[in-house]
Amino acid sequence: MLAVCPNSEAVLRAALLAAKWANSVIKFAATLNQVDLDGGYTGWTQPEFVELVRKSAEQVDYTGPIVVAVDHAGPWLKDKHSIEDWSFEDTMNAVKKSLEAAIDAGYDLLHIGPTVDKRLPANQTIDINTVVEQTASLIEHCEIRRKERGLPRIAYEVGTEEVKGGLAHNFLFFA
Repeated sequence: MLAVCPNSEAVLRAALLAAKWANSVIKFAATLNQVDLDGGYTGWTQPEFVELVRKSAEQVDYTGPIVVAVDHAGPWLKDKHSIEDWSFEDTMNAVKKSLEAAIDAGYDLLHIGPTVDKRLPANQTIDINTVVEQTASLIEHCEIRRKERGLPRIAYEVGTEEVKGGLAHNFLFFA
């Protein structure tokens, strides 16, 4: 599988050509910074992105499987929410609306990762139980939306935003 963050039409088309050449499944994993209700920095909303992927695949004659995904959805993971210091309620509601738009647009996979909590002191990590509760809440919200719309099942990915761990202090990894 070729997984790509689609930050431009050129990248999107090049990725489709590479997947075609390699006879590979392709996954487009778009963050809410890239694709969202406000257009993100690409200028694409969720429905526009899905349509662009479809049209681009037709243009390059890619006929393999395509997975369209949200990458890293959770409170304060969209830069705007963090920079503008949104409240937990506001950022969580915005994430839910973004996920609803992704579901309605026909996304195949939603990466749920509520592992950032700006309400905590800088040196404190988020409690794993909070992560579990917020993850379950977001997935439940998504499933209610999907079922209300009569849409097919979608996949979920659950994980952390922080590549260095995020849920534990670095010193725990040293012997």
